[in-house]
Amino acid sequence: MTVLLFIAVLLYGCHSLVVTRVNSTNIRLDSTLNIASDPKMESIILPYRTKLMNDMEQVLCISKDALFGGRPESPLTNFCADLILQESDSICQKRYPEIRMSVSMVNRGGLRVPIPKGEIKVQNMFELMPFENEIVFLKLSGVEMQQFIDHMASRGGEGVAGMRFGIKDDKAFNPEIQGQPLDETKNYWLVTSDYIANGGDGFEILSSIKERVSTGVKFRDMFIDHLRSLGKKGITIEAKVDGRIYNAK
Repeated sequence: MTVLLFIAVLLYGCHSLVVTRVNSTNIRLDSTLNIASDPKMESIILPYRTKLMNDMEQVLCISKDALFGGRPESPLTNFCADLILQESDSICQKRYPEIRMSVSMVNRGGLRVPIPKGEIKVQNMFELMPFENEIVFLKLSGVEMQQFIDHMASRGGEGVAGMRFGIKDDKAFNPEIQGQPLDETKNYWLVTSDYIANGGDGFEILSSIKERVSTGVKFRDMFIDHLRSLGKKGITIEAKVDGRIYNAK
């Protein structure tokens, strides 16, 4: 932290202030900082700190293995994309019955840490997804979907579900949607984050999509609720690569 001391002078009787000198002192905010806490403030904060720590330590479910990210696909990205597609289908059935979700996408860079082996806690989900991203549905034409998949291919792959494609010369090779060849005359619904939907991480093509649904559902909340449900059912999570994105020869 830097403490600044401003020495100002009044000019010619007006109310303008001019900074003539700045002095600063650096204070290290680490274990060497010896400042006694205020007992009154501590008594106010303690209940909230205790509740937060207890919430973060809640065990949601068990993972058979540690799930790591990677490209063109990985156990982590496959698991997350599958979860998003499944949960989005449930949202559509309850709130948007006219929408049938086709594919999901989660960007590799948005998943910050692996999912550990063993107990999965709420804290792990905050570490995995530290951002306040929300679920968004986008309606893409077949041509837009092709461009979208080509962009993912040029990046070496992302986390996807409901689709399969190869990567050849930095473009998508034989893309399939729900087991069928991509049809440029059809429309497809994509679920992703508001960050990606708004053109983040190089996905500018999605920012121009006009037909969209902002669900208000946070990515992280969706994951926490899903994993908690698995834990209550005694289901251990597993994930693997399955060829949904592959390097074509």
